[in-house]
Amino acid sequence: MLMIDEQDYRLREAVVAYHETKEPFYLPCSLSEGEDVFLATSDGIVAYAEVLFQERTKRPEDPFWVAETDETEGDYVCLDLIGVDLRHPLLKKELLSFEEGKVTSDQRCLLLQAWREGYGQNHVQTIAEAKKRRRENFLERNHFKPLDENCSKCGLTDHAILEWHLNGEAFETVCPNCHAKIHREEVAYADEHAT
Repeated sequence: MLMIDEQDYRLREAVVAYHETKEPFYLPCSLSEGEDVFLATSDGIVAYAEVLFQERTKRPEDPFWVAETDETEGDYVCLDLIGVDLRHPLLKKELLSFEEGKVTSDQRCLLLQAWREGYGQNHVQTIAEAKKRRRENFLERNHFKPLDENCSKCGLTDHAILEWHLNGEAFETVCPNCHAKIHREEVAYADEHAT
C-alpha cells in the first residue's frame, strides 16, 4: 500500500493521465521489481500497479508534482498501472485499517478481492459505457431473483462462478467468459453503428 499526499503529488490526475497514455511513471518509494502495489490517497485506493524497477535518482520530471523539488537523490520506483478506478467502493471508506507499507498475504488477498469486485470498468471505453456498466452492477447487487442453474449461453453449470448480465430490462445467468464476450460484442456493435 503506497499512500500519496495530494498536497505533494496530484495522484488522481496522474493515474488517469498515465492510464490513458499507457506510460509508466515514478513515485518515491523503495520496492522490488515485479511487486504489485495499491496506490491510495487519504480518501482510499485509486489504482493498482506493478513495479517495473527501482532506482536512486533525483526526482524525475512529472507535471503532477505540486511540491518543489530540492534536487536531492532518493529512491523512486517506476510503476506500470494495472487498473484505475476513481469511483471504486474502496474509496470514501476506511482502508480496512491497513497502513502504508507491506501488507500480510491475508490482507493482500482481501484487498485484491475487494478491488476486483469493485473494479468492473475494464471492458468500457466511453463514459456512457461506464455509466451503463455501473447501472448493471447496481441492479445486479440489488435484485432478489436467484441465479439459474447454468449459463444461458454455453450451459456451464459451475454455480460458484455464474453471474448476472442485464439484457434489456431482464437478467440472464452467464459465466464470466460469456459475460465478457457479450460486452465485447456490445462494444463492437456500438462502434460499427457509430461510423
